[in-house]
Amino acid sequence: MSDSSGHRERLKQRFLQAQGAGLADYELLELALTFAIPRRDVKPLAKALLSRFGTLHGVLTAPAADLSTFPGLGPTSGTLLQLIGSLARRIGKQKLAARPVLANRLELIDYLYTLFAGKTREEVHVLYLNNQLELITDETLFTGTLTQSGASPRDILQRALAHNAAGLVIAHNHPSGQPKPSRTDDDFTHTLDVACVSLGIQLHDHFIIGTDSHYSYKGARKL
Repeated sequence: MSDSSGHRERLKQRFLQAQGAGLADYELLELALTFAIPRRDVKPLAKALLSRFGTLHGVLTAPAADLSTFPGLGPTSGTLLQLIGSLARRIGKQKLAARPVLANRLELIDYLYTLFAGKTREEVHVLYLNNQLELITDETLFTGTLTQSGASPRDILQRALAHNAAGLVIAHNHPSGQPKPSRTDDDFTHTLDVACVSLGIQLHDHFIIGTDSHYSYKGARKL
């Protein structure tokens, strides 16, 4: 057994013994890459990816275009990383659907950070909830800004009625990284809240997600 294959086997056994506990981020990423790149030392590549994207979260939510041009990362290994990221997002969504969405706000925020990670344009997402605050569906309604995308309370509420939703949570991102609401954000939220009240639908919160911080209209007592 070569030194390279021996190292991979030892890394695999360390993972299996404790399900990853005790392994550094670069080692977990290195192990994942071995399944797509079987005959190369991928430790330098794992460390380079973390250096470029900052964290495991950053690597697994990086835009496909960035991964496709990353030195040493071929189509198969790039697809693997995107797949792992997609699975993580799917798991996060399923965890939300398994209990009242607002029962654990930290879990909700974590899901939203993952949802918007790597996005270079603003997106508006709506989480439609039933009477038990359980997730009915999460829809991406608009891409752009609140003004440029054509986002309107009417469109959101039409979808809410179609889903027979009792409430909803709005979330959008600020690709600039700063989650401070704009005047447009404030006006949009107020208009939507008024429209929701008129139809007996509750707007539970509007989150703005930045790079490493977020803004909650509920938390700021604007809802």
